[in-house]
Amino acid sequence: MDIKESNRILNLCMFEDNLYLQGYEFIAGVDEVGRGAIAGPLVAAAVILKRNYFFIKKINDSKKLTEKDRESIFVEILNKCICYNISKISSKKIDKISLGIANKLVFEKAINQLSKKPDIVISDAINFNCVLPVIPLVNGDELSISVAAASIIAKVTRDRIMKKFDLIYPGYNFKENKGYATKEHLQAISEKGVTPIHRLSFKNVLNLQEKIF
Repeated sequence: MDIKESNRILNLCMFEDNLYLQGYEFIAGVDEVGRGAIAGPLVAAAVILKRNYFFIKKINDSKKLTEKDRESIFVEILNKCICYNISKISSKKIDKISLGIANKLVFEKAINQLSKKPDIVISDAINFNCVLPVIPLVNGDELSISVAAASIIAKVTRDRIMKKFDLIYPGYNFKENKGYATKEHLQAISEKGVTPIHRLSFKNVLNLQEKIF
């Protein structure tokens, strides 16, 4: 690892380092993936890293990594964390309660089901109902190593789910678009109708749906 990369990761650890200095021992990061998708679940991950996390190679906001790097770092995070938890909310539930409420609920579920209770939580921008102190950090996946780790766990998990849905509902190319509103995906909806995993309350889908797959 070169000096530039080492410094980048050290900078990514600064938020946690300041919290350790304040006396917090177990710091959880939480992030979600799939908020902007029109199909598939909302997936959140919460993770508490060990304090010797500093050199998880290439760790970064999941959106800035290749799929190959995410898969590799995913395994390393699981090996170097105290604990982690993944929570999911289905498209039907999102339609029922709204995306905003679902986002807060999936964060709450991810934190509450950790096997180790954290002392403080860093979330990616969202403040949610929690008995613990929560720091809603804007662009948290770019500024906090714990949130970056959570974003990778959530991203890899959701991508795997969407690849399975691609086999169940062929013709929508879920393995590539991951449920997001690509031109090809919208065209497939207009031709084939919606599937049970489409978010019927989303404007893109409402405008196109004609039949249920």
